[in-house]
Amino acid sequence: MSKSPPHPLAVRFADVVTFLVQSLWEALRRGRISGPLMCRISPRLNRMSRRFAVLVTHLTTFGVDAPPRTYHRAPRPAPATAPDAAQDTPAQGEPAQDSPAKRRRALEPPLWQAVHVPRRRAWMLGISLDINCANGRLQHLLHDPEFTALLAASPRLVALLRPLCRMLAVALPHGILPPPPPRKPRAPRRRRWHPPRRADLHFLLRMGKPLPES
Repeated sequence: MSKSPPHPLAVRFADVVTFLVQSLWEALRRGRISGPLMCRISPRLNRMSRRFAVLVTHLTTFGVDAPPRTYHRAPRPAPATAPDAAQDTPAQGEPAQDSPAKRRRALEPPLWQAVHVPRRRAWMLGISLDINCANGRLQHLLHDPEFTALLAASPRLVALLRPLCRMLAVALPHGILPPPPPRKPRAPRRRRWHPPRRADLHFLLRMGKPLPES
């Protein structure tokens, strides 16, 4: 059974992501980005590209958005029963052994997992000119009419692309995101009394006018 070819929009988006990853590797070679950060962001972008292709295929095949992902957590093991006191007490002449809980040590995560991806907007811009070029390519792709129609029909695609758009400071097409909630009106601020300046006081003294009461 032959596998169906990917959607053309998925291919174009994969090209943009591939170009962006290559630009980041070139920036790493020039010392403009750290290695641990590159090890975090590169798999994340590649995983985003694969997930985008899956969502687009599901949307074009079934005509509806993919259902939300469900996460199943493994049940916690039941607490072990307390051993007998006779078993805990070591025999004479035998060295005391620590319990498994004491022998277990928390392993520190590797360096590339300890580095956090920046969350501020447009943090990728300015690293290199190629990344700025990736910004334009993504902006051109988002404003394609067919791509905009997919985004309007799939909130999951919008949620998938928002982190990348935030990294590159790319604005989503108008009408894709829901309008922000109205802000609550602020209470009027009480006007504070400010003392007159020294120059104004000197002017009043020269003019022979009484000083204002404090």
